[in-house]
Amino acid sequence: MPATVLLVDDDPNLLRGLVRALRYQPFLLYTAHSAEEAMEVLKSRLVDVLVTDDQMPGITGIELLAWVAKHFPEVVRMVLTGCPTTERAIRAINESRVFRFFTKPCDPVALALAIHQAVEQKQSLAKAGPPS
Repeated sequence: MPATVLLVDDDPNLLRGLVRALRYQPFLLYTAHSAEEAMEVLKSRLVDVLVTDDQMPGITGIELLAWVAKHFPEVVRMVLTGCPTTERAIRAINESRVFRFFTKPCDPVALALAIHQAVEQKQSLAKAGPPS
């Protein structure tokens, strides 16, 4: 079964670009245009990797990632940002325990590679079982 990836961005053009860039990868792709929509997808579908924009109206990507870390800790989390700052990176790492932090525009090859690595990490953690 292919790994499932949820891409979240309020910019429909960027979201389409990400889907286009990842279309030949062995992933099942879901998309959401807001954090609220992403939450609904996560409640209804099994997701392995979440890639989200950090600056969205309403619930921000960082807030979404923190919610996912609390409610779906098995989902590997990544963030995309158009305005990278040290403060944002630290907040994403500390509050959301993100796997990778990308700046826009993002190299699609680097993103695909990071998603593959995230899936591999998730699979190896699942095989290892819970910590004793």
